[in-house]
Formats: sequence, C-alpha cells, structure tokens
Amino acid sequence: MADGFLSDSQLRSWLSIQWENWPSFPLVVGVALTVATYYVKCVAKKPLLITGSSRCADFLQRRCPVLVQEYYPTVWCFTSRAHTLICGIIRDLADGKPPSYQQDILHTPDGGEIHLDWLEHHGDSHHGNHHQDNKTRPTVLIMPGLTGNSTSAYVARLARGAHKQGYRGVVFNNRGTNGVELKSARSYCASNTDDLHLVVSHIKTLYPDAPLMAVGVSLGGIILFNYVAKFGKDCGLVAAMVVSVSWNVFEGTRSLEETVNKLVFNRYLAKGLTSNLRRNRVVFDQHASIDVDHALEASTIGEFDERFTAKAFGYESLQHYYTDASPHRKVPNVQTPILCLNAADDIFSPLDSIPFEEVEKNPNIALVMTSHGGHIGFGDWLFPSRESFMDKLYQQYVEAVFKYGQELEKEEIEERVDEMKQVQE
Repeated sequence: MADGFLSDSQLRSWLSIQWENWPSFPLVVGVALTVATYYVKCVAKKPLLITGSSRCADFLQRRCPVLVQEYYPTVWCFTSRAHTLICGIIRDLADGKPPSYQQDILHTPDGGEIHLDWLEHHGDSHHGNHHQDNKTRPTVLIMPGLTGNSTSAYVARLARGAHKQGYRGVVFNNRGTNGVELKSARSYCASNTDDLHLVVSHIKTLYPDAPLMAVGVSLGGIILFNYVAKFGKDCGLVAAMVVSVSWNVFEGTRSLEETVNKLVFNRYLAKGLTSNLRRNRVVFDQHASIDVDHALEASTIGEFDERFTAKAFGYESLQHYYTDASPHRKVPNVQTPILCLNAADDIFSPLDSIPFEEVEKNPNIALVMTSHGGHIGFGDWLFPSRESFMDKLYQQYVEAVFKYGQELEKEEIEERVDEMKQVQE
C-alpha cells in the first residue's frame, strides 16, 4: 500500500474476504447491476415527440437539441414520487433568493388585484441581446402551479432563463398567493381564464410592439391551455408552453387519492390551499354558497375543490367544474403553437389520460413525453440542482419562438399550400 491506496492484489484480497464473510454482498452487487441495467434500458431514453405537423416536428428537433438527445433523469432518485419530491426540495435549497423583481399591481373590474412580478421590466440590453429597443424586447409570461408563486424555485428559474437570453420575464401570481391578501371575493381556478385575459391585455398595452409568449406549469399550464383553446388566434400570444399539466382532471385527482400519493402530495397541497383561504376568509364569510369552516377542514384537493373552488366560481357540482377544467376536451380548439411537456410517470397526469390521438390531429400542438421525470421534476442525471431537462427545453423553445418563429410560419404556409395542391389533384 502506497500513499494510502491499496494495491491490486490487496484490493482483490479485500473483496474476496467481503464476499465470503458478508452473505449479502453478492446480493447488493446483483441488485445494483439490475437497477443499472433497468436504468440504461428503460429510463434513459430520447423524448417522444408527438405532433400533427411534420414540419413542426422538424423545426423543434432542429431548434431544440434536447429533443434529439437521450434524457438521463437523476440516477439516484428516478422513480416518480422520489424524483418529484427530491428535485423540488433540492432546488428550493440550492437556488437561494429569488430574482429582484419589480412589482406591478393590476386592478380588476371586481375590485380585486393581480400582482405581476417583472424581471427586466425596463432593462437595457445585455448578454448580446439582439433586441436593442426595450419597446420590442420579447416578453415571456410565466404562470406558476397550484400553490406556487414568483418565489418558487421552478418559477424563478423560468424567469432567470428568459432574462439570461435577453428577454423580459413577468410572473403572473394568482390572486391570494405569495402572501398577498385578496381584495375581493374571487380567487383562481383551473377553468377560469378571465384574469389571464386581463394580464395579457395589460402586457400588450404596455408593450404593443413586443412579441409575447407564455409558459404555464401544472395548474398554470391548465389555465394557459384553456385560455389558448378559448381565444384561438385572438389570444394575443405568438406561442405557448405548458409543463406537467393534468390533461384529465378527473383522472389526475383519482391518482392523487391513492394512499401513498395522498400522504406525500395531496394533503400537503390541500394544506397550502386551506392556508390561503384561512388568510383571506374575511372576503368569503358572506358568500351565500360557501361554508368557509367546512372548506377549511378539507384534507385533499378534491375536497377543497368540492367545498370551495367549484362553489366560488358558480359551478353546480365538482363534476361540472372538472369537466370544464380538463384540457383534453379542448385539444381540437387550439390554433396557436403550443409545446406540451409531460413525463410518462407523472402521478398528477396518468399516462392513459393523455390525449395522444387528438394531439396527432392538431398541427398547432407538439407533445414532448419523457419516460421519467415525475411532476415538475426532470432533474439532471446526477445533480438535481443543475439545469433540468425542463429548463433546457424551455430556454431552447423560447429562443426558437422569438428568433426563428417566422421560419416555422413560412414552413406551415408551405405545408398548407402543398395540402391544397394535393386536394386539387
């Protein structure tokens, strides 16, 4: 042994002793080899890209390199629940303070307030930004998940990602979140797009000459998808991206009601919802159809939606609300380019609830599916604190939209012309 290291013969001798004296040693090695083999064959895979337009697929694969590379989920926590939980915790710990936002308060017709947090609101050119004029600087609108806000690690990463590329980022905090008190008896829900419409109009008024796209995560993605489907080409966006959406809210809720999922995720999220309601209960105490005390006792998202959300937005029942909220019913209505990212193992959106066939019929939608990645996980192969697959795809897609979007439009026009010629022939 030299310098504290074992020689080859000493190492072989030590391994032999461990093999003989530790009965479980062969078992440990066998399990490790089995897991490694499974990871290489079944986990590390190229993302699946599904779209109704071959030109769209070519454009995305050309401008978003991560789509043609194998994705390696965090090797030591690649299972769905572990990946979702651990990646989220590590990012919260590693990312530190959120960006230095500039706050903008938008007053709504019902007397409420929407708080927008801007990054590079009136900033100058930086990092070689090719948009020297602040008036034409492209803007990315970011929509957090169920209980998220501008300080959430995954949201801050999206804002920083736009900022890094020289674009303007703005986070749309849902009413009553981020510690802000409600000013009217109105919160937010998956099906209602009124506030988003106000926000888009507000941004377009501030920067009428700047292209605007939006990215929504989880609940924010559901609201964004429903908005794009509702307003069609009049949505005010040049493109959109949604991440980890629950395509069928009924199926997503059923999945979260399973014992382990309920204990690990459902109750935690429900606690966040009831905490927001408790802090703002004064504006709902006089609401005729809501029993606030009963709603505050909700221990799951489904119970909270049934006791509070559905009633607050005038639905006859939870079933009516979830039917109206589910994006899978609105896929044919989408007329604006939208990129959708899901993991096949996301417990919030079971694989059999994703509308693959409908997506293939709509040239405006592209669905990217990774074999693993959990819910808003998509961690780096070794260190979840690094840029995730979601972060990389988002940044590449934003750049593709703002820098090469006209290229795709030209290709789509050519594709329609070719289709018309084939019909005439």
